[in-house]
Parts: sequence; C-alpha cells; structure tokens
Amino acid sequence: MNPLNVVPTPRCMHFCSKALSVYGENYAADADFQAGLDQTWCVLTARSIGPDDGEVGWAECSDRQRSCFREY
Repeated sequence: MNPLNVVPTPRCMHFCSKALSVYGENYAADADFQAGLDQTWCVLTARSIGPDDGEVGWAECSDRQRSCFREY
C-alpha cells in the first residue's frame, strides 16, 4: 500500500537486484539497499553492464532514454 499515493519511479523490466529478489516490492526494507550496498544486474546480460554498455543501477535503469529500457 502506498500511503502517500506517490507514483513509484519506473524501472526497466530487465533490472534485478538482491533486494528485489528477497523482498520484492518491499525492497527498501533490505539493510543492504538502505546502506547503498545492494547488488544489481541486468537480466539480459547477467552482469552489472546492460546491453547498451551502460551501468546497471537503480537510477541508471530508471532512465527511459536508454535503448534497452522497457518499463516494468
């Protein structure tokens, strides 16, 4: 439930992280996420570099201008 009715930032459907895998949409509850230590990767490449050779991360994979971006 979103108590403030805030629209979440869109992210790429190919983006994955340890926090998402363990906590799902409650990923912000993960201690590693809160500390900025969350491990992230692209499902298409299985690496921390996306198919467009850009970095994989929460902010980076929310950029609709990336050629590989597909909204979740």
